[in-house]
Amino acid sequence: MKVVQICPYPFPSLGGPARSYMHFNRIMHSEVIGLVRPFRDAQEKPVLPLKVKVRVFDPIKFGYYYFAWPWHMREAEALVAAADCVFVHGFFLYPEIWTMRTCRRHGVPYVIVPHGIFDPWSMKKNTFIKQVWMRLFGRRILRHARFVLYATERERAKAQWLPASMPTAVINWGVEMPDQAAARARRAAMRTELGFADTDRVLVFFGRLHSMKCPRETVRLLASFRIDRLKLLVVGPDGNVTKAELEADARAAGWTGLRVVGPVWDEHKYDYLCAADAYISLSHRENFNYTLGETMAAGLPPILSPGNDLGLEFEREGFSWQLPDDSPARLRAAVEEFVAMPSAQLQARGEAASRWARQRLSMERFDGELGRLLKAIGQKPKAGA
Repeated sequence: MKVVQICPYPFPSLGGPARSYMHFNRIMHSEVIGLVRPFRDAQEKPVLPLKVKVRVFDPIKFGYYYFAWPWHMREAEALVAAADCVFVHGFFLYPEIWTMRTCRRHGVPYVIVPHGIFDPWSMKKNTFIKQVWMRLFGRRILRHARFVLYATERERAKAQWLPASMPTAVINWGVEMPDQAAARARRAAMRTELGFADTDRVLVFFGRLHSMKCPRETVRLLASFRIDRLKLLVVGPDGNVTKAELEADARAAGWTGLRVVGPVWDEHKYDYLCAADAYISLSHRENFNYTLGETMAAGLPPILSPGNDLGLEFEREGFSWQLPDDSPARLRAAVEEFVAMPSAQLQARGEAASRWARQRLSMERFDGELGRLLKAIGQKPKAGA
């Protein structure tokens, strides 16, 4: 089966969606059309090989209006015309318009992977523009799509802008599983290096420092609680929030419990994860959250905001703290329980989280589910075939 992926901004700085491009390609072996802004590919390398690279233009520097000249899309159209199926990532963007028109012209089915864009929190931003876009293009794009593919059941449930009759599917994305024993063996040395005592309780914020993920709010709230033995380890690259800002917030609060180490890649990141005792995410929106899956696989129980959609999949398992809302009082109660919890009980929670992640988020399980989905698409012939 010949599959084409259409990937806006296929660079590491895109975060989770870019990682999903790579993971989809494990089983698809797809030909990839990458849409990039001028000179962006000189700053970063794509996360996967691009069969066709299309330079798009954003004349007023506003993402909804970027486009590509038709003659720049000829090679991309030839790929789509020869495909059995197209997966297009994102929504409210030019690639979905082009995909609908091109796939309909050649009778090729297409699947939309929205990456959380229909979440109510996202829909509050530029709402009027999105409403106009939906009227002009979105409804037709959805009507002609084979289906919309979500990463979690909660992501699907939140997509209230879509018609109830819209065909959908859910596959939890997969994460790489760490060598937990090797990382745990380095736990004591890493905690010493970071200045954590054996009796400290360490939360880890793991991911890009972006305002959507609330890193500054996390620092300010934890600092304000004044809970003895509580520490916060932040691991991740700067985004629209910086390491310096987080450290300034901690200093302003008179809190010495913060450690910010910046970006850490590959297997080395698990050394830092295993130096912590639990994971925290107060993010406004996470339709999947790769870092949550990785930290759970490493044996860390999570404290999660309502914006973490993956939390619904395991909320009844008892190893996580699922915050019902964003109130500081709810967070404080969860953190106090975490700090006071006996070590054996906390370890048991971490082991339960790891078991769940290894059973439900393995790459082998993801490959199998995606493979069955592709097989089902292939059983229905192309239009006009």
